[in-house]
Formats: sequence, C-alpha cells, structure tokens
Amino acid sequence: SRYFSHATLLEGKLKNSGETFRCLFVENDDVMSYMVPRMYDGSPVTVRRWRLLIPFLGETLDRYARDIDMAVAVLPRKYEVQWEKRAHFKSQTLICSSIDTSGGWDAVKKRFQHNKRQFCNRMDKKPMFSYRVSRDLKDLDFFYYEMHIPHIQKRFQELAHVDTYEDMKAMFEKGFLIFIEEGERSVAGILCEIQDKTLYSRRTGVLHGDEDYIRKGASSAEYYFMLKFALENGLSKVDLLRSRPFLNDGVYTTKRKWGAMVCRNQESDAWAFFFIPRYTGKIISFFEANPLISCKDNKMYGVIGWGNAEPPSEKEHAKFADQYYSPGLEGLVLVRPDPQEPVRIDFG
Repeated sequence: SRYFSHATLLEGKLKNSGETFRCLFVENDDVMSYMVPRMYDGSPVTVRRWRLLIPFLGETLDRYARDIDMAVAVLPRKYEVQWEKRAHFKSQTLICSSIDTSGGWDAVKKRFQHNKRQFCNRMDKKPMFSYRVSRDLKDLDFFYYEMHIPHIQKRFQELAHVDTYEDMKAMFEKGFLIFIEEGERSVAGILCEIQDKTLYSRRTGVLHGDEDYIRKGASSAEYYFMLKFALENGLSKVDLLRSRPFLNDGVYTTKRKWGAMVCRNQESDAWAFFFIPRYTGKIISFFEANPLISCKDNKMYGVIGWGNAEPPSEKEHAKFADQYYSPGLEGLVLVRPDPQEPVRIDFG
C-alpha cells in the first residue's frame, strides 16, 4: 500500500559485538529478511508488529527514539523530499552495476582486480572454456531447470527468489542464452538481452549449482564471455543488474572485482531511509560489519563504522580506498561515536 506499511520492532544480539540491538523496520519489501541474518546472532525477538500509517511515521520515530538503536524505513519515492532531511542516510533496496566496454578490451581489463585480470590473460592465451549462443527453446528448459534454479537455491538458500518458467520464457523471447562450454559440456549459462547498445545479463546459472564448476572458473568465464560478446558486437556497456546496497555483499563484491561501476537503480520506486537516534558504539559496530552504500545529492558514498578515538591516518585512508573504491562511488563517510564528527574520505 502507498499509505500503510508493516512495522516490526526487533531485539537481539548484534553479530560482531554481542550487545543488545533494537531495530525498527518499516517496509512492505524484503529488506528485513535480508538484513536480519547480517545483523543478528541467531533469531531476534519480535517485540511488536503492527500496521503503520506512513504519514504517522514521524510520530512513531519520536515515540521510540529512546528505545531503539536504529530504524530502517522503505518508503515510496513520493516521500523522498519529506524524509531525506530527517533521515541520516538514504539508500535503495537494490543498486545497479555495469561495465563500460566502449574503450576496448585493454581498457576494460585495466579496471579488473589482479586475479580477474590473470584469469582473462590465461583465457586469452589458452582458453579453458568456450561459449555458444542459443535461441532454442529446448536450451531454455535446460538452463532454467538444470542451471538457474539449482544455482540460485544453493547460493541464496531461504532468501532465493526463483522466477516462474513463464517469466523466464518471456525474458528469453526478447533475448538469448550464452552457454559456457567445457569441452562438449555446457557448464554455465547467462540469459541476455540487448537494448540501446547495452548487453543486459538478466539471469545466470551453473550446472546443478555445482561448486566444482565455480572453482574451475565457470562463473569467471561468464563475465569473460559476456564482455567479449559485447566487444565483438560493438556494444558499449554490459549491465550486470542489481545487488544489495552493502559494500561487503557477495554479489556486489564480485561485480566490483570485475571493475563494475556502481550506480543508482533508476527503476526503483522506493528509498530506504536509515534513522539513527544516537551514534553509540553499537551503531559503529553495525556499520563496521554492514558498510552501506548511500545516496546523497545524486552521488553515492560508502558508510563505514570507525570506532577508534583517533581519526584514521593517511595510511588507513589509502587502505580504505583500496578496499572499497569502485567507479561510481565518490568516497566514504566514516561514522564515529557521539560527539565525534564523521570523517570523509574522497576517492577523487
């Protein structure tokens, strides 16, 4: 609903500090399902659950300000102006990543992290895999049932969202499959679509979700051949679709290793607002373990917890930049316990 939202007040032990942490979630999305295993040791207790009229959110935040450590509210876009000044950070439920291929293969490879560049250099010299393109409906069945479903279920377990076959077929009819071949065997696949000189990676899969194929490099080969396909076909970008807005989210970090640029999800119809009554040690611990990608003035920043009394040294600045830099991120905001001011690190 545009006017009502589910509100859930949780209490549990914060994962990396063991302290009791109360968080109020206001959302009709799946953000709480994703964040709870990241935040809490074991299952938190549901203190209260109710339906909240969104115009009364301000009163609710005032009433609970002394009783909670943080509130996360996922609100329709129309509330952005009303809430972005009061919120401490504004993010999205999902953010986008893409790789610019307009400068050619050497320029693309320069942005890879070392191990990805090594993999591509090996593939350039002595390929372990090849690829084939298919628009055959029988291949879609194979991709959907033997690759996509087992891969998604193994990777995301209870958080796995599996498209219906009908939805997958509708995507396939607008695009095609790229299969990664090891000898005569298809071991991984990507459902792709081309729009406006951009190759969109819609869905991926690995045969039987088998970790052995991933260890051998099948997932890396997916990136390699998507990029090669884009370059061979004069496409200027590979769109890697969406991931959760945390700098240590597994899907996001994989894309970052391939030099992907992070950008706002223009198709999203909601914002995720973070409200923080006090910058306590617990909040710093939360952002140390869950560094957030936030949006401000059409720019994107990382938000990280910094618990030390002294501001970070130049050496630590460089370490943070090395650890978190990504094209599209302007820099980092290091939050510190009250009354210390946050520290800004600009990537420049």
